[in-house]
Amino acid sequence: MRSLIHNLRRRRPLTQATPISTSHSNHRQFCHHRFLTTTTTSTYQQKNKTSSSSSPTNVEPRPSSLDHSIKSSHSPYHFYQTKILEEYVQRPANASTLRQYIFFGRHMTSGRLVQAANWVRHELLTRLAHRIRDFQQLPFFVGLNPHIEFVYRLYWGAFEQLRKQPTIKTLNDNQAFCHILESLLDDGKLVVPRLALGISECAQHDRGEDSQDLDRFMNRMLRSRISRRMLAEQHLALTEAHEHDWDMMGEGADGYVGIIFVRCSASDLVSQATRLVRHHAEAIYAKKEAEGKLSSSSLSRKTPPAIEVQIHQEIQSQGLQQVEKSDEIVFAYVPEHLEYILFELLSNAVRFTMERHSKNDSSSSYPPVKLTVSANDTDVYFRVSDQGGGIDPDVYKHLWSYQARAPTGQFHHFHHIQKMPSSINERANQAEDLGNVHLGMGLTMSRILAEYWGGELQVMSMQGYGTDAYVRIPRLGTKAENLGFEDHPAVAPTAVQPGHVHNNSQNQQQDQPLNWYHPSVIQRNTPGHRNDGGDGWSKSCMMLD
Repeated sequence: MRSLIHNLRRRRPLTQATPISTSHSNHRQFCHHRFLTTTTTSTYQQKNKTSSSSSPTNVEPRPSSLDHSIKSSHSPYHFYQTKILEEYVQRPANASTLRQYIFFGRHMTSGRLVQAANWVRHELLTRLAHRIRDFQQLPFFVGLNPHIEFVYRLYWGAFEQLRKQPTIKTLNDNQAFCHILESLLDDGKLVVPRLALGISECAQHDRGEDSQDLDRFMNRMLRSRISRRMLAEQHLALTEAHEHDWDMMGEGADGYVGIIFVRCSASDLVSQATRLVRHHAEAIYAKKEAEGKLSSSSLSRKTPPAIEVQIHQEIQSQGLQQVEKSDEIVFAYVPEHLEYILFELLSNAVRFTMERHSKNDSSSSYPPVKLTVSANDTDVYFRVSDQGGGIDPDVYKHLWSYQARAPTGQFHHFHHIQKMPSSINERANQAEDLGNVHLGMGLTMSRILAEYWGGELQVMSMQGYGTDAYVRIPRLGTKAENLGFEDHPAVAPTAVQPGHVHNNSQNQQQDQPLNWYHPSVIQRNTPGHRNDGGDGWSKSCMMLD
């Protein structure tokens, strides 16, 4: 099954499409119709140079989703498409817990697989429709950006492909549906680079009241992207397991249920991330040495900082010892999510430690980066501590804001990235290829991933000394997916709240519209609800018991 998981990690998130041609009205009732009432984007841009955007320097393959997307914003067919969209926008998205995913996946039959395929199609359509509506509510100047427009059209193409897919009735129908999912996952690799470029360019034109809504829009897009990828990859993995009759419950089971690993080992995940980070740092160090870019103090050290790992021993007294290792912490999770978080935090810590102590420190070695792991009966905790000098206060107060960080120019490096990597190994290879060029998305993406299953990520800085990053991961699998809401201001690094937990009798998340015209009026906090987890899917999922 592991080979399947690695194959799935090479596939990617669902697609999305281009911006909205919208008129800049101060009346909220016109938001939904802005895309419908303006001239085409290309015509407008020829007359009005609102955006300084340019397309990526490399030529990328044409996504298949664009073949199904809108052709013109003012065509009669697009009016028809938007009318169809309304039906799906009115539907709430249904969130599930890890425990529900695991329980359902372990009891797979042909009938349940077909029923799951229809539910996945239904959910993907609903989630895509909500995001398309978000695009249609964007301010006029944002909707004109060619990168945003590209993603908007990509979303429309994905929506149309799924909508035209007939009801799945047989395993052969499910195979055809899986081919569509694979195509959409591959097209979705284009989304993050395009969104980052578009938001970066738009942010330079708007520093007013809309800034936090631009951050909320980006976070909502990224969270929803993760949720669609979770649905698609889980269904693909379950389909392949069913075809090969892999045992997911007996003694020969390898611990995977779809892409969820029920025996995630904290020490194994840490070892994997540590190995990749050290390999990356050593490669960058060797490259700088070959180019003669290292100071004499750096040359005297020869190796990057050590990463010291401590698994807190008190877990033994709490009855959490579940395997032979005396310091083991085991829990169910999506390994790819946590691997990404640990890799980003460790690589940042190593990078800033090397930068700070390479200048004038004459000691024989770099200060170590320390990673501490602990757990109680409900959560697993990770702390990454470095002596990299801390974070500048002006940077720290906007740590989570795409809008505020756009002037640094980091996002412009996405011009060199066509697609986002789909596994931690590919992410490490990309980091090695980029060298010291940093994209500026790793930390914010890590926080979104941590919050997706109800966890959190916080960063505390001691300027002049170093930084501590804290990650909390729930281990019971009873918290529902955080499907796209922005729960906290983008400019408050310490105000991190856990992801939503929804009532088991109604695991439904209804989007609230982005309030572009009065961003200070509404905080957009969605009340949390108790979720007892339970077995099986929520009632709205229509799954067999």
